[in-house]
Amino acid sequence: MNETYQKYLTYVKQYLTEHKGIESPNPLHPFRSRFQHSIRVLHWCQRLAEGLENVDKEALYTAAIFHDIGYENRNNECHAQRSAQAFHEYAKAQGMDESFSRKVEELIACHSDKNRMREQGAGLEMILLMEADLMDEEGAMGIVWDCMTMGNAHASSYAKAYYHIMESSNKEEPNPMVTERARKFWDEKKEIVAIFTKLLEDDLMIGSEYFEI
Repeated sequence: MNETYQKYLTYVKQYLTEHKGIESPNPLHPFRSRFQHSIRVLHWCQRLAEGLENVDKEALYTAAIFHDIGYENRNNECHAQRSAQAFHEYAKAQGMDESFSRKVEELIACHSDKNRMREQGAGLEMILLMEADLMDEEGAMGIVWDCMTMGNAHASSYAKAYYHIMESSNKEEPNPMVTERARKFWDEKKEIVAIFTKLLEDDLMIGSEYFEI
């Protein structure tokens, strides 16, 4: 990995640790790490931007690393603004180019408003960052999330996990992605979940006379 990005990640991890923002405040989700999420969003940005022209990859990847640095153990509805401010302070201390840091700061500040992905004139960097953010913890990871959540909730049967997956990872929803590559990845993730839930439904005999016994 680029040494600069390694430095950024080290700082983000330290900042999140000091502000108690790494672990989820939801007691059902102790397995979720905001720092690991940021690494995966960076990875998705790299996958989605590969081969694309006219993308400021340095700004995109930097925004991905810092996009959730403002998380704390409470009141995270405004985390995007806190993240942008935290990056602003870091960029100023590091003497980053002002035009570059302003661009990254704007990407971070806007990343939670996913409706902006489809607005006319939305920059490609913003679209890719939002797509990458949405892509994480879907598909196979979404199934694992659902199962771990139900385990922490002390679910009393496989069927409860099945229904939770159906309501969460396998719920019907339109493909939210904008770029062609992201739409393809999203469809693949949803297909994995659909196949898994169908196999699980058959294994549990859901809908049969035996299921009700």
